[in-house]
Amino acid sequence: MKQGALQALIIAAALAGTALVHAESAPSDEAGASGAAASEQADGTRFRFGVAAGPGLFTAKTENGSQKVSFTYGGVDLRFGAQINDLIGVYAQPTLGYYTAGDEGVLAVGGLLGMAGAVDFTFLDRLFVGAGLGYTVYNNPAGVSPLLRIGGYPLMHRSEEKARRKGLMVGMDLRVTKLEGLKSIVMPTFNVGYEAF
Repeated sequence: MKQGALQALIIAAALAGTALVHAESAPSDEAGASGAAASEQADGTRFRFGVAAGPGLFTAKTENGSQKVSFTYGGVDLRFGAQINDLIGVYAQPTLGYYTAGDEGVLAVGGLLGMAGAVDFTFLDRLFVGAGLGYTVYNNPAGVSPLLRIGGYPLMHRSEEKARRKGLMVGMDLRVTKLEGLKSIVMPTFNVGYEAF
């Protein structure tokens, strides 16, 4: 049931992003040519916002010994900050999620709460790479979490009136968290969502 809810959340985020892109990308043909020329030159600082949801996984292993538990994860990320220009964006990324495990007779569930500051670089309006630093709370233990991001915008529309791009985002985040008594937790997550950047 939890997996069904997670899949529904991912599909809803993807459909919402697709609908927003198509709703904003319907200019008339004569306005299209002049608007395209103007939008190629439009650049500058603007507000950046994004929302995404998706699944992930990670393994928690003790520093001494071989005991480990594997977890599946589902969560939502927000991004808000500034797009300095078409290339560089700077933003905060809060994360809210839920993880569960049940292998080798161990049943564990918990919530995940995180906050990171990140900078990313968008190339050709379609591909991005980013990095940042944050703090992640895994139910009770918590630690500093470096963040890496990579992905793209398979559906993207550039505004004809101002420096603004919007589109469907598909990407992957990688967090590495060092917790007391545990080896580093490496947590990849797959995300689908909407981005105004």
